[in-house]
Amino acid sequence: MSLALSVLPLLLILVAGYALAKSEIIPRAGWSAIETLSFRGLIPATLILAIAQSDLSLERFGGFGLALVGTLAVMTALALSLRLLSYSTLDNPAFTSLFQGSIRWNAFVALAAAEQFLSGGLALMAVAIAVLIPLINITCIVVLAAFGPSKASVSKVLNTLSRNPLVQACVIGLTLNITGISLPVPVAEAFDMIGRGALGVGLMAVGAGISLRRLARLNWRVCLGAFMRPVLTSSVFVMLGYWIGLSGIQIFAGVLVFAAPAASNGYIVAKQMGGDADLYADIMTWQVVLSLLVLPLWANVLL
Repeated sequence: MSLALSVLPLLLILVAGYALAKSEIIPRAGWSAIETLSFRGLIPATLILAIAQSDLSLERFGGFGLALVGTLAVMTALALSLRLLSYSTLDNPAFTSLFQGSIRWNAFVALAAAEQFLSGGLALMAVAIAVLIPLINITCIVVLAAFGPSKASVSKVLNTLSRNPLVQACVIGLTLNITGISLPVPVAEAFDMIGRGALGVGLMAVGAGISLRRLARLNWRVCLGAFMRPVLTSSVFVMLGYWIGLSGIQIFAGVLVFAAPAASNGYIVAKQMGGDADLYADIMTWQVVLSLLVLPLWANVLL
């Protein structure tokens, strides 16, 4: 049950955001500024620090990194196939939210669980952050640009990527990592302090956008989105991990990555880039609930 308890705080923060918005302690109009702060300030600072301080050497991530990237590729292909198969029943904004919900991951949940249950788990999570966060953010932004409100040419997609704060943060973090340039201690500590607020603020923004009436009316899009990440995506990683020959600890570390609920920054990105933010919020909320059940089950099987 300890793994379930590591996910439970997310649900409580969502509830806090919902309560703050519903009671209008923070007026609805104020949440737009909070979302912008998270998208353009808090989340990028977190990404820069996490990637800059990760060990990207081949001997550290080898097969583990290959399984992570392979799972991302498989899920990207499946999600794009879903768009073709359900073209008449799934509009572009909803598709982009399903796509984000299937591949984004809440690194904070995975880190908390890894620190408690895995020997060397934090090092594996750092590798996962360095490998996946740039790829996931770039992939999601390309999809959002391509399936967004207007038709996107190659130049427009590239322009959107170059101006996106999340991509810029990934580039900065990778540049610092590859060149070996260390952030000055005061700057690193400032980024660390900012990062501590990024998760809570982002999740409260998601909670503020939740409608209990809409959440109670489950539809196939919400059910599919809730199922794809904690169940399907984690299963794909387990199969790839066994095929590649990863250790049980490495496989469970990957499960923490792919069975954890989707990241709150996907809601902010959907808001900023024309996705269905409400659908993303619903999917992520149900994923939190489902993760409470799935993570302990995977722990019993793999550890």
